[in-house]
Amino acid sequence: MTITELRNLYRAKMLVEAIIEPYSDEGEWIVEFRHQEGGFLLLTGPNGEECHYGDLDQASKSAMAVGFKQVRVEAR
Repeated sequence: MTITELRNLYRAKMLVEAIIEPYSDEGEWIVEFRHQEGGFLLLTGPNGEECHYGDLDQASKSAMAVGFKQVRVEAR
């Protein structure tokens, strides 16, 4: 889901948590969001492709752009 779609869910109080997880051994990260009713939603670009980040700062900024003030980072 795009940042805009996720922001709408956040405003509707449907998202519980933002999580940054390792994606690859090359140091890439993905951002996902835990839905209130269970399951996870992955942050994607406008064409539906997964968003991969080369550093935690960029991944955190994307998670916070949805509306979260805190982001959980999963260890490698």
